[in-house]
This record gives sequence, C-alpha cells and structure tokens, in this order.
Amino acid sequence: MQETLLQFIRHLRHAGVTISTAETLDAMSVAAQLGYRDKTLLYHGLAACLAKTDEQRQQYHSCFKQFFEFDLKPDVANESEETAENESSESEANDAMSGQGSMGGGGGSGQGNQGQSGQNQSGQDQEQSRSPKSEAQNFDQLRADVIRAAAQAQLEQLRFPTQRGIFRRRILEALNDPQRQSEIQALGNGDAQQQERSRWLQQQRDIQLEMVREMIDRQLLLTNNAEARATQEALMRDSSLSAMDQYYRKKLPPLIRKLAKKLASRHKQRLHRAKRGKPDLGKTLRRNIAYGGVPFNRYWRQKKREKSEIYVLCDLSGSVSAWSEVLMLFVQALAEVLPNTRSFVFCGRSHEVSEEFKSFPAEQALALIRHKHGMGSSDYGLALNSFRDQIIDKVNRRSCIIILGDGRGNGGDTGIDALRELYQRARLLLWFNPEPQSNWNTGDSEIRRYQSASHYVAECGSLRKLEYLLDDLLTLMR
Repeated sequence: MQETLLQFIRHLRHAGVTISTAETLDAMSVAAQLGYRDKTLLYHGLAACLAKTDEQRQQYHSCFKQFFEFDLKPDVANESEETAENESSESEANDAMSGQGSMGGGGGSGQGNQGQSGQNQSGQDQEQSRSPKSEAQNFDQLRADVIRAAAQAQLEQLRFPTQRGIFRRRILEALNDPQRQSEIQALGNGDAQQQERSRWLQQQRDIQLEMVREMIDRQLLLTNNAEARATQEALMRDSSLSAMDQYYRKKLPPLIRKLAKKLASRHKQRLHRAKRGKPDLGKTLRRNIAYGGVPFNRYWRQKKREKSEIYVLCDLSGSVSAWSEVLMLFVQALAEVLPNTRSFVFCGRSHEVSEEFKSFPAEQALALIRHKHGMGSSDYGLALNSFRDQIIDKVNRRSCIIILGDGRGNGGDTGIDALRELYQRARLLLWFNPEPQSNWNTGDSEIRRYQSASHYVAECGSLRKLEYLLDDLLTLMR
C-alpha cells in the first residue's frame, strides 16, 4: 500500500501542496500505524503530516475525497445484494427439498446424505460469502486486488481518455482475468452446482470490472486536473498581461509566489567550509584540543561577502502599472535571497513604498499603493531626479538598480542626467521594458537614450521572460 500513498502524495503536489521528503516519510509511518480501513482516522492522521496551512487543508480535503472515495455505485451494490439474497433463498429451498427427500425414503438416505455432503463441501465458498461479515471481507479483498493490479499496470501514467482501453487491459491481465473467464465458461457447462459457482465467479468479476472502471475514471480526473493546471500556468507565463482577463489576473499572485520560491531555492546561499586560503590558527587550535593540539582538522579564514542592495523603481501609470505590480510581487516573494530591497513607485515624483510591504500582505499593500500613488501620467524627468535625490548617498558598488517602465515621457524632461549619475555609481543598472521590442523608439519613446545610461535593457513582456531576467540577476549577484 506504500505505492498507493506515494501516488496520493504525488497528486497533492500536483494540486499545489508542498510536501518534503521528511513529511512523506512521516506520512508513511502514520499510514503504517493507522492502516487504510478507517478512512476518517486515516484522513486526520495524514492531514497532520501533509497539510500545513488553511489553503493546503482545503486542497488536501479535495484530493483525499477524490483519491480515496473508492466505492461501488449504489445500483451495483444493490444489484449484488439482491443477487446474493436470491441465491440464498434458492439454496434454502433446495436444502429443504433435499431434507424432505431424505426423510421419505430409507433406501435413498445414504445417497441423499452423500449428495448433501458433497454440495456443502463444494459450495462452502458461496455460503461463507453470503454472511454480512464475509461479504464485507470479500469486497475489501476484491478492492485490494484491483488496487494492486492498478499499481502493477502503472495506472498513474494515464494521461488521456484515449488510453482507457490500454490500461483496462493491463489491469485485467494483472488480475488474471482471461484465466478466470475460461474457468467461468468451463463451470457454466457443468452440472447445477458448477453452474452456481460459475454465476458466483461472474458476480465477483462484474464487481471488479466496475471497480476497474471507477479507478480509471478517478485517475483520469486527477490527472486531467493536474494537466489542466500545468497548461493554465504555462499559458499565464507566456501571455502578456494586456491579453489576460480579470479571471487569470487574480490567479497571478499564487503563481508568482510559486515561481519565486523556485528561484529562491535555486539561488539560496549554501554555507560550506573553505578548503583553501589563509589558515585560521586560533580556530584550528581550539577545535583540536581534544587531539592534544595535533591539527587533525584544519580551518581557513573565510572572507565574508557583503550582500547587495536592491533598489526597484516602478512606473505606476496606466500603460505599465500591471507589470510594475508583478515585478514588486516577485521582489517581495524573493525576500529570502533579496533581503536588502527598497521599493519605489512613480507617476510623477518617486515615492518609497517599502514600509507598506513590511506592514501589510503583498496584495493588500499593492492595493494601497495603487490607490495612493497610481493612475497618473508618466513624468520620467521628475521621477528620476527625485529618485536620485533619495538614494544617491546610499548607492555604491554593491548596489543594483532595477527600473521598470516603457520610457514614454509624453514629450517632457527625460531625466537622463540623473540616470547617468546613478549608472556611474551602481554596480548594475537594469531597465525592464514590458513593451515589445518592435515598439521601442516609436512615438514618444525615449528608450534609446535610457539604453546609453543602463548596463542592460531587456524586454519583459511575459511572466516567463521576467522570471528569466530575475534568474540571471540572482546569478550575477552571487
């Protein structure tokens, strides 16, 4: 059953629930202690290991219901119960008739007893399966056989509805269904007792066929959900914000946090012991006192790397405000690897908004910033000059400046002198332009001038391009 649990955890990950290897091992230990018979107990036991937040608990509840609710439909269950009751009543009538025959004739009593004994012996499986407890045990056994056969057939690889027949055949082969069909056919051509057993075996086969169908439908539903979610995320990453409707824009913050978490894990600094350099004599002597001062373990002085400072300036005018919000969401989600970040926004004069992000959740802070500073016309001259005045004393060779805007100043002052001064002081000055490159330097665009005072000017017309730009930036800042 470990394969079943691993498959369930795989679907949780597809649904967006983050599960580590340690949490997977904890879940396997819990499942081994609780078992799979009591679903309520298993639900709460696994939830304690796998669901950490309210959002993840909702996703966990939905996935658990889809994955583990594996029962026959009412019509199939009722049909099997009615068949069992009919067969039970027929068996009782036959027993009564055989009892009357044995009491009526003394000469035939021995044959009657032998026939009854043979019937009891050959029909022992059917009689035991008719008791309520045995029926439940038999049903659980059939279900366990189907689950094992599905794991053997690698049902988790099912992706498309056209693969139903392929995996159905694989599961039935794992259940030895061809041999069972041959046995049913052979018993159907025998005497009444063999025909009864043939009907019983056919009933068990019908139950398992229904289980196989439901399991394939469930797996296809779970896979389709994961595939649809992956397709939707890929579409959102490659589409321009101007082409997205409000429905998809509301789904951007969770996707941005997901992408930022991947970037943060990729660029997170991992501490390691230096293997060369200037010897650290004091630390070497202290750590080798246990060895009588013999330097078995040697240590070197490590040069502490100072973290870079990030300054982000975003245009909140109507043309690019959506992309500015996306960039600020990205930067705030990367706080683990970009701790020294200051955020500024402008339409006219530049305003620092770092405190808003510290005081409120990112989405709420963006709403406040948009209401307070946004929805005006761009004035790049005033914005760049006021931005320079606020940070010029702090900018040095460890500073990185990111400006997001289309460079369209409506024919006013460009502020190129202030940008050149920042360019000369900073380590990196990057300009992200969400417009297609074919539209640069058209109309009132001044992006050619800004290119002369920037280390790099790049198009960020999609979420994927912005992700790649931030990935390259984090690589340069290592």
